[in-house]
Amino acid sequence: MPSTTRNTREIIVDAATDLFYRKGFNATSYADIAELTGVGKGNIHYHFHSKDNILKAVIDARIKNISCMLEMWSSDCDTPNDCLDRFIDMVEQNAEELSRYGCPIGTLNDELGKNNLALQEAARQMFDLFINWLEARFADITSSSLARDHAEHLMAMVQGAGMMAHAYKDPKILQRQAANMRSWMAEICIAKA
Repeated sequence: MPSTTRNTREIIVDAATDLFYRKGFNATSYADIAELTGVGKGNIHYHFHSKDNILKAVIDARIKNISCMLEMWSSDCDTPNDCLDRFIDMVEQNAEELSRYGCPIGTLNDELGKNNLALQEAARQMFDLFINWLEARFADITSSSLARDHAEHLMAMVQGAGMMAHAYKDPKILQRQAANMRSWMAEICIAKA
């Protein structure tokens, strides 16, 4: 595939990623993508025969980016606690955007779960990456039989805090809840000791 084709596809996927997050998948049109990219609607359709195909490419790109980020975190962190803290840092650092648009993974799964279960199954893989990674970190600091529950609980806390911050358009909700998440994790570490 020539590099200009690859670059055009990447431009389309990057724009669609942003639009699907900020506007929602259903509310985003080919015209929106064309306007943001400067790529004609016909050219977008040439590369992606349907909006579902664009979304599949967006999900694939997000999965790749999440995987790379988690690998980097795993290699950069000194301890499992440092890794878990990095996850919460991500939430805090994105509090403004999360309060404005919601969680990109959560909102997409919510939207697709209402009318496109096949694509939601693909989008759910983003949650799986995070939960499996969190589970492995918790397995290092707590009972392995509780690691999955702890991973799901932390993800549920993040999603709930994100939803509340989005509903109230208040990033401080995420910041307060991040402190609660850290306190909860400290209790787990004390219980293990």
